Amino acid sequence: MADLASHDVPDEVDPTDWRLGVTGAVRTPLELTASDLSSFEAETFVGDFACEEGWVAEGLEWRGVRVRRLLDRAGLADGAEYGLVWSMDDGYACAFSLDRLAASVLAVELDGDPLGVEHGGPARLVPTDGGRDCWESVKWATEIEIREERPSEDDTAQEIALSRIE
Repeated sequence: MADLASHDVPDEVDPTDWRLGVTGAVRTPLELTASDLSSFEAETFVGDFACEEGWVAEGLEWRGVRVRRLLDRAGLADGAEYGLVWSMDDGYACAFSLDRLAASVLAVELDGDPLGVEHGGPARLVPTDGGRDCWESVKWATEIEIREERPSEDDTAQEIALSRIE
């Protein structure tokens, strides 16, 4: 397994009956189980993971579903332009433009192994563009909420994430 730091798993994170919702400005809201998610074509993304704490895990191999496939299944409503990805971690969410979100991977494996809860499993959103910040990689993803309006800064977890760095 990759040398990716892990932090304590919050008490509210319980992957036992995990579900992923695709909600908001979509034609057909989805509620997917891990089994449902495995029915989508999987892709692999390899990249370095740099943390605000100053460390870098090089060449991580994430495997999962490109978010575009989930959005295609849900069908975007007219005017949909943004996504807010929510975590089981109380109040943790991250906002994305729809194009950037669609290009991201909802990872269920890391370096060939199932993604453990300590690393954000059962599913972790991993942005695939070069300008990503570590706090945008949403652990324990539980909902992808599509919006027509740009989420406010209060909707993003940057402050929560950076407050956890020691």
